[in-house]
Amino acid sequence: MKAVMIMIRKGSVNWSKLVFLSLLLGTFFAANSAYADQQHLIKVHKQSYRLELFEDGMAQPLKVYSIAVAKNPGDKQMTGDNRTPTSWGSAAAIPSKYTGAATGVPSAQVPFVVEEICDSSFWTHDFGDGNGQIEGAYGPWFISLDTGWIGIGIHGTHDPASIGTMASEGCIRMHNQDVAELKAIIYGPAKGVGTRVMITED
Repeated sequence: MKAVMIMIRKGSVNWSKLVFLSLLLGTFFAANSAYADQQHLIKVHKQSYRLELFEDGMAQPLKVYSIAVAKNPGDKQMTGDNRTPTSWGSAAAIPSKYTGAATGVPSAQVPFVVEEICDSSFWTHDFGDGNGQIEGAYGPWFISLDTGWIGIGIHGTHDPASIGTMASEGCIRMHNQDVAELKAIIYGPAKGVGTRVMITED
C-alpha cells in the first residue's frame, strides 16, 4: 500500500500495473491467512461415508459425495494407526495461526484447514500388500489438511470399489471425478487454502 501511495504522489500512475499489483497483493494475503477461504466448509461423516460441501450461509449442502475412510474406527491416536482423525493431533505440528487449535480439540469445534492442493496424478504408493508401488493411488488431486497429524488429506483413488468402506490409512478417499469436482469448486483466488474441514464420527 505504501508503494502505491508513493506512485500516486509522484504522478507516475500506471493503472494497469496498479490493478495487477492490487490483485497480486489480494491473492497473497488471502493465501497466507489462517482461514483464507471462508466461502466453503467441508463436513466429513465417517460412519455414513459421506462428504458434504457447504457454501457460507447455506443450511443444505451444495454437494454430497460418497467417500472411504480409514481401516480402523475411532479418532487418530498415533502416526500409523490407520485411523481418520476427528480432533487435532500433536501440538508441535499445529501452526500457531489457528486460534483455538490444540491437541484433542475436535475439528467440529475448531475446523481442520486445507493447507494446499497438489497434483497427485503421478504419485504412487505401496500399501504393503505385496503389490508394490501402485500408480494413481491418490487419484488426480490431493487436498492436504492441517490437522496436527502428518499426511492427512482428501484425495482420489485407484480403487473405486473401496468407496463406501473403511479402507484407507487415515485419509479420506473419493471417486476421482468427485475429488476433481470438489477441487474445482473450492479452488478460487486462495487456491483452496484455508477451506475449513470438520470430520465427525457420525
